[in-house]
Amino acid sequence: MKTKPSFTTSKVSVAVASALSAAAIFTATPVFAAEEEAQPGYAGDDVEVIAVTARLKSAASEVMEERREQAYVADLMGSDQISRTGDSDAAAALRRVTGLTLKDGKFIYVRGLGERYSSTSLNGAIVPSPDPTRNVVPLDMFPASIIESLSVQKAGSPNAPAAFGGGHVDIRTKAIPTDFFFKFGLGTRYNTNDSDDAYTYSGGDDEWKGKDDGTRAFPHSIEQAYSTYGGIDPISDILPVVGDLDQARQVNRELALDMHRDMTVKAEDTDFAYRGNVAIGNSWDLGKDTIFGFVAAGYYKRQQENYEELDVELADENGTINNSKEVVGTDSIVQWSALLNMGFEIDENNKIETYTTYLRDTSDDVSIAIEETIDTISEPNALQVYSIEYEERTLISNQAKGTHFLPGLYDIELNWFYSDARAERYAPNELSYTYGVVFDEDTGDITSRRLNTQDEPKYVYTRLDDDTENTGFEVKLPIQFAGAEVTVSGGYSYFERHRENYATRLGFEADKFGNDILELEFSDIFTDENILDEDKDFELKDASTATEDYVAAEMIDAGFFAFDANFDDVWRLTGGLRYEDFRRTTLPIDPDGNISDEGGRYDITDYVVVEDGWYPSLSATWQQSEQMQWRFGASKTIVRPDLREVSPVRFQDPVTGIDSFGNPEVESSDIINVDVRWEWYMESGSNLSVGAFYKDLEAPIEPVQRITEAGRQQKYYNADSGYIYGIETEFLRDFSFIDSDSEILEGMFIAGNLTLSDSEIEIKPNSEIDPTNTKRRMTGHSEYVANLQFSFDSPDGWHSTTLVYNVFGKRIAWGGSAGLDDVYEQPFHSLDFTYTLFPTDSLDIKFKAKNILGEESEYKQNGHKTYWKDPGTEFTLQFSYEY
Repeated sequence: MKTKPSFTTSKVSVAVASALSAAAIFTATPVFAAEEEAQPGYAGDDVEVIAVTARLKSAASEVMEERREQAYVADLMGSDQISRTGDSDAAAALRRVTGLTLKDGKFIYVRGLGERYSSTSLNGAIVPSPDPTRNVVPLDMFPASIIESLSVQKAGSPNAPAAFGGGHVDIRTKAIPTDFFFKFGLGTRYNTNDSDDAYTYSGGDDEWKGKDDGTRAFPHSIEQAYSTYGGIDPISDILPVVGDLDQARQVNRELALDMHRDMTVKAEDTDFAYRGNVAIGNSWDLGKDTIFGFVAAGYYKRQQENYEELDVELADENGTINNSKEVVGTDSIVQWSALLNMGFEIDENNKIETYTTYLRDTSDDVSIAIEETIDTISEPNALQVYSIEYEERTLISNQAKGTHFLPGLYDIELNWFYSDARAERYAPNELSYTYGVVFDEDTGDITSRRLNTQDEPKYVYTRLDDDTENTGFEVKLPIQFAGAEVTVSGGYSYFERHRENYATRLGFEADKFGNDILELEFSDIFTDENILDEDKDFELKDASTATEDYVAAEMIDAGFFAFDANFDDVWRLTGGLRYEDFRRTTLPIDPDGNISDEGGRYDITDYVVVEDGWYPSLSATWQQSEQMQWRFGASKTIVRPDLREVSPVRFQDPVTGIDSFGNPEVESSDIINVDVRWEWYMESGSNLSVGAFYKDLEAPIEPVQRITEAGRQQKYYNADSGYIYGIETEFLRDFSFIDSDSEILEGMFIAGNLTLSDSEIEIKPNSEIDPTNTKRRMTGHSEYVANLQFSFDSPDGWHSTTLVYNVFGKRIAWGGSAGLDDVYEQPFHSLDFTYTLFPTDSLDIKFKAKNILGEESEYKQNGHKTYWKDPGTEFTLQFSYEY
């Protein structure tokens, strides 16, 4: 990696000081799973996480009972529900929740609002993101085996962070058990795309570890060259130091020898996929009222995913193709995760818990694309583009929480927590190179192939470090007031984030290599002999042409006051006020290592955001009867742009693959939220709920497409206004009403949810964009989202079967401009089947078929297909044993 930019410490210090300071999230009381209170979350009351061992619908109905007790509109999903549907990670599981959809297998859209309108916490504390383009954490990093429950709070509350619009997702890891347990599982998978060979290369002896062994690392010699010469250009950088041009060019050529060049893409048989998990836990009585417990768990997965893609860029609304790519590739994935949670209950009034979570997700994506431009669409020649994208994402979080009851001091309850977390994205040795190819018009075979030296091979080395620190406390005081049981509370929280992202781009200039060499494979072209040959005039170039590096700091101080009043178990009134003091700076670093002013367009103060605000919330619950209740809620929240969206640096959106640019002029968006919901909980365990919501957004943040000479790009802007409204319904019902004496029907149940909604934003043209539709739906919003689950548990307890269906309506991927319509992601009809056999009380065998319908991801613009991907149909088999 190149040395860190040469801007002065004083510049950064002044900017960070201007943006200063801090905040964290405060959470409810963490306690052992065996007790009445449970894992911490942002809901108004503590959420009880119940360990359900029954294999009937009780797992689903118990979670509904938990939701019933919430003070605010929220949805929950327990580990048993996740296990039943067979979802492998938090992202896949959350798409079963009412009103939630999944984007790119990683990010959750709540009520049709993009991932920026949601926030995520781990055991109640904010964690950093290893994604350089987003603040939110990719949820596919959390394997289901370490999750105890998932909570989605959809209405604002005083002790929840103000920065969310759609919902807040809290991921709670495994709770401390009351008794000893040991569990392990082994599994494998097969995808219909696996019948094809997998693409790979010689990337080092690290395939099973998911960690680069140094083969791909940025050469130390090049790092020293940047430090010694200020760069690697033989004339402008090296020559002034060494004093001889031939020697300068020799130094430059020798630097390339330390780069990993054995990068010829080849096809091999797809590797066997496997995964495994293990967990152990126990608790001990250490004396009167003193308990110590722990749970430890680990997870490992390795697999290769073959895929095909089509990516089309339109030149006009008539469907003229400006650029087209047909891609085949393989993504080799390795995932590691581990957790260690410990709890120490000193006595019945004092308790301390710690949570340590480690996640590693490695992706090694190798692809070959046939690319055609508007000039070659009807010609036999095209470009063959090779791309290797290797990245390691890691997240480690350490948390400590305490709960203390003070019966001698008015029964005050004190909760506190501290969290320190770090996320990294390490992407060494990403490489792209292109061959010009000619096809036989009759057979379609390639007849000639030559490395394209105009589009020189490019190496990219990037690294992101994102560190966060959270701390906070809450004090609760129970009182009797006007015949009501009232709890008043107040607290403070602090959050601090520091992020650094650096990228180095290097290119191989080989214009004078002869055709006989350029027709060879990549590894045979750039041999030591060819690079060092003075007659071939090879040069290693710094290919950084635009600002990509940035450093950022973000701090929030927050305080809140809340109340929770219960009037004879008929009315429950909760609410309060939250204050947040938010400071942020995002400093773009130009290729020379200085703070970029974008040609004098921006001053350093334009990169600083200092804002504060008050965020009230109020929720009322009316207990109409023992089985029915009504909820009403209103709150004010805010959505702040991501770090990258306010920095004028170029980055490639990992979801759309489009070159994107931030915009320092983007402002935060205030949101007014209103919710109402009717809930019916029947004695049989069945339930039904119907709700409505409305959100008014001031200056919502939207990505808009721009067509430039460099091709398709997108940039972020504030729309003038926006709103979204809709209705949600959810149900759970068994079939015993048909015949109450039938054990078969008693073991069958159906569950589902449906969200119908609409939205609109208004965005005006400006000097940079000309939106085709100045009034349209919000980006990422689907007019409908539906889930349907049919399950059966056999009376003898040996079998369990679940069929799950999920679909979302078409949604805007990004807004169109200059006459081109908005780009719409088309509906994806997902049908999954899970069967579990329980041959003994300790052993279960689970089989899952995913995407049975063979659906394909598809995007359209002006009625023409602009993106397509075939995920295939996947089959998994898992053996688990528990003692």
